[in-house]
Amino acid sequence: MKLQSILLISTLAFAACGSDNNQQAKKESNHPGMSKGKAIFVANCMQCHKMNDKSIGPALAGSMQRWDNDTSRIAKFIRNSQESISLGDARAKQVYEENNKSPMPPMPHLTDNDINALIDYINKGVE
Repeated sequence: MKLQSILLISTLAFAACGSDNNQQAKKESNHPGMSKGKAIFVANCMQCHKMNDKSIGPALAGSMQRWDNDTSRIAKFIRNSQESISLGDARAKQVYEENNKSPMPPMPHLTDNDINALIDYINKGVE
């Protein structure tokens, strides 16, 4: 009985640790002074991206220049990177190759306005 209690407590503690980042992201994205772009970044991107350093995914500062300032292409990639790759987008393929062939999770829930706010936030280079 004692071992079962310890295992249960350990499991709950481990689960709570994993959810700390998600809870922190939700808390930060609900901050009233936060821009829409930063809130979207915190809720959807910061788990894999940093502004100026490579993480799981590439650094985001300078992204638009690397995508030839083509908002529609980068929006398609954000919504579904694998589709952009399969349709032959050279930049999408390059990003995929440079990041250990790790696909970016699809983000179909982001609207055009969301993506524009996110791009605006990224272009400011603020973290």
